[in-house]
Amino acid sequence: MTPDLPTSLDALRAAVAAFGRFRKRWAVLHGLGRAVLAGPGALLAWFALDWALRLPAWPLVILFVVGVGVGTLCGLWWLVKPLFLRVRVEHEAHVIESLHGQLDNQIIGSLQLGEEVVASQTAGKKLGYSADFVAALLAQTTGRLKELQLHRLVDLTRAKRTLAGAGAVALAVLLCLVFASAAVNERARRLRDAYASVLDTLFPVELRVQPGDLAVVRGRPVKLSVQALGARRPEVRLLRTDLKTKQTETTTLTLREQQAVFDLAQAGESFSYEFEYGGRRSRAHRVMVDDLPEVSAINYELAPPAYTGQPARTLTGRLPRVAGLAGTAALVSFASTTDLHPELCYVEWADGSKQALAVSGRFGHFSFTLAKPDRAVIRITGALGKGFEMERPVSFELSVQRDEPPTVRVQLKNRQLVVLAEEAANFAMDWVAEDDYGVAEVNLDYRIDTVDALLGRPTREGAVPRRIEPARDLAKGRFAEMFKTLNPPLQPGDRVTLVLTAKDNNSETGPGMGKSLPVEIVVVRPDLSGFVEQKFGFGAASLLGGLARVKRATDLLVEPEKTVRTEKAQAVDKQTLKVRAGQEPWPGSGADAVADYFNLLSGAK
Repeated sequence: MTPDLPTSLDALRAAVAAFGRFRKRWAVLHGLGRAVLAGPGALLAWFALDWALRLPAWPLVILFVVGVGVGTLCGLWWLVKPLFLRVRVEHEAHVIESLHGQLDNQIIGSLQLGEEVVASQTAGKKLGYSADFVAALLAQTTGRLKELQLHRLVDLTRAKRTLAGAGAVALAVLLCLVFASAAVNERARRLRDAYASVLDTLFPVELRVQPGDLAVVRGRPVKLSVQALGARRPEVRLLRTDLKTKQTETTTLTLREQQAVFDLAQAGESFSYEFEYGGRRSRAHRVMVDDLPEVSAINYELAPPAYTGQPARTLTGRLPRVAGLAGTAALVSFASTTDLHPELCYVEWADGSKQALAVSGRFGHFSFTLAKPDRAVIRITGALGKGFEMERPVSFELSVQRDEPPTVRVQLKNRQLVVLAEEAANFAMDWVAEDDYGVAEVNLDYRIDTVDALLGRPTREGAVPRRIEPARDLAKGRFAEMFKTLNPPLQPGDRVTLVLTAKDNNSETGPGMGKSLPVEIVVVRPDLSGFVEQKFGFGAASLLGGLARVKRATDLLVEPEKTVRTEKAQAVDKQTLKVRAGQEPWPGSGADAVADYFNLLSGAK
């Protein structure tokens, strides 16, 4: 065996294998460049596109998934395939000859002859040609390959361009990470949001907001909460809009177990609020803020009954008691510090009954008529309804003043009179009646009976009215000759009782009645005037003291019992008695004596 033949063969194979490894290395670099362009390059293009256009959720996610998926697959294919290529000398020899074009199968022939000679020598066979010739051919081919600089046969333009592009992409990515980290983070956040939005579209998230629409007293705390069922994002936003200024304040809340809570320490102004999750907002709700109502001013207009003739009067300020005549119409009007609810404001009376208030904005009023002692409690509620009740209701007592009845007086010094029959017919009596608001009528009521039932006269009653128009606080008048037309006329032995009654003009609770003290008149005959005036020189008791009362017989056919006068005869001076109103009254003890006298007269023959 020629010792130089295997060495020459190995040297040729090594030269061809080195060319193959060179090609594989550049193939791997080319695949790496293409992988960089396909992977990070696609992400960089996605980044630039979203930064410029701010893609919607669906396109953003789809482009990202497509870019990452296609880039990864292509990168793996272009990078992994060259890594697993095997360098085969025979194939590389064909590549060299095809690239050079003028070697005329020298490399392939040299390798085949060398391998054949080595194999023959190993097997102990003879060849038809010289082994030295083959060894010289191998050495010549190896030397020529070294002179050719095989790496120049490979076109590295595309590979270098790919690597340059990959380097540019890598540099751009590095610059973005260093100098545009905020934009990178924003893209990452937008990608997460877009991914969550896609899932939310496919599997919607339900937002449950508490407490919904709410009315709260100014200065009190408010708790707003949301439950995001099926939430995939870590945060939710609360948007509060002031109803007056229309300014919106956004607060980001962290979701814990799909729930988020916002505590407002003190409610200041009314606002609307809504929660936003992934571009989707809950229904807007309102938190209405207002103060508790208070009565800032109150007036009481009292209109006395029309019959009094008094004008209405107005009382201002809170009063513990409102007093007036029965039938007085009262109108209570007030102003509140806030607007009032038109249906939840009322007046509660002592018996538990409720009277609705007439409400307009922050003003209210109600009316009533004084009829009995009562108590009124004004309860008002703010326009926002329940929870805005007045803390300290306004209350006052109702005191009903009684319209005193009129007073009437008879203008006589004495109210017990003894008169003759003709004087009784012409009897006159002055009177005076008074009342706070007016006397409307004065009546003279009379009752005529006898001083003794034995006279057998019926009792007669009557009245003489006197209408006073218009009614006056002070009325005066005279009743005269009221018995002149009496039929039958007054006779001796009649007793007349006179009572004056006065009515006021109270048309609300009914007229008040006032009565005078009774006036009593006894009608006598002229022959009894001396007896009445006790001018006989002896008293009535001594005159009739010795007489015995005889029981009057009820049977007119029976002869009545006669009495015999046993006293001594006395001389009597007959005098005419003139009795006028205003003289001495009839003695209290003389009534029985007069009755005895008339009894004697009735039984005498």
